[in-house]
Amino acid sequence: MPDPSRTSSTEQAIARIGSFQPIDRATALAHGLTEGQLRSALKAGRLVSLQTGILLPAQAWDSADGHERHMFAVISALLRHPRAIVSHGSAAAVHDLPFDRVRPQVIIEPVLGEVPIVELTQPGKGRRERRLRIFPGTAPLEHLDSLSGFQFTNIARTVLDLAISLPPHQALALIDIGLRRLISVNTPSRNIRRLVQDPAHRDIATNTMLTTCANLAGRRGLKALATIIRAGEPAAESVLESISRWQMRKHKILMPQCGVPVLGDDGHNYWADFTWEHLKIIGEADGVAKYATRADHVREKLRQEALERAGWQVVRWTWTEAVVNPTVMINRIQTAITRRQLLGKRTA
Repeated sequence: MPDPSRTSSTEQAIARIGSFQPIDRATALAHGLTEGQLRSALKAGRLVSLQTGILLPAQAWDSADGHERHMFAVISALLRHPRAIVSHGSAAAVHDLPFDRVRPQVIIEPVLGEVPIVELTQPGKGRRERRLRIFPGTAPLEHLDSLSGFQFTNIARTVLDLAISLPPHQALALIDIGLRRLISVNTPSRNIRRLVQDPAHRDIATNTMLTTCANLAGRRGLKALATIIRAGEPAAESVLESISRWQMRKHKILMPQCGVPVLGDDGHNYWADFTWEHLKIIGEADGVAKYATRADHVREKLRQEALERAGWQVVRWTWTEAVVNPTVMINRIQTAITRRQLLGKRTA
């Protein structure tokens, strides 16, 4: 049975040497610790090892939240693979991209709990391990950002690395997120809702994506990916809005404008998910988060009434009606468009 006082002092030493960050075994030995001390501390649960030969104080892991645990896992993987760059789902986590579909997967372990699977890119052969996935390849400097001494793929490269293997509707949602993020990063102090409607900012973000895509020569699916990039919409504010737009395009619905202010009869400008302005139709993609409280429901009711009194027709749909059974959403929109077009002819 390891001596608790000795294993505790070993944990404290590792914490001091690494400033509560992962370190490799060679560094620990260079600071005077012995193999026996390290083995005893690991056996006693005073140290944890996220990658072979990499050590972290258990107290640091136990007190960390999900993001911090992912960063511990990333640093541990990079200590084993110093030539690698952080990419794919791990880079998406570093950028905090709001799309659960591309977040790093986790495995559940009896002692450590949830352990993120780190995704890296480096030259040579790709491979999978229990806590690590390595993609073969390289990335030029213009595709990289850096943080805390390690390199990771930038927003455009991260989005495209992930989007290329997603179904088209999910790829479009991720590209929308990437375009919006590119615009916000370039002009962080400005109103993002206004910026995403600016043709100059939209063109810069789209061209950045297309240039990055062109630099991925040799990958399958680049032509289809470039087509999706051109259909991207940085004004989309949710995955549901993006998938709704993809369904409209797929079913050849008259395409709306996205994310614009509409004036209600109460004198307030209200942001609409979609508008068919010449028909005075508003489309609203109602995600769960939009109505978290009763106050949200009341506020939305008053908003819709103000818009309807101003002559707008409001068409709504949910996630189920756009994703699971999109015929419901498409029929609802098409009926509104047809009626408004007929009304326009009668009053012309």
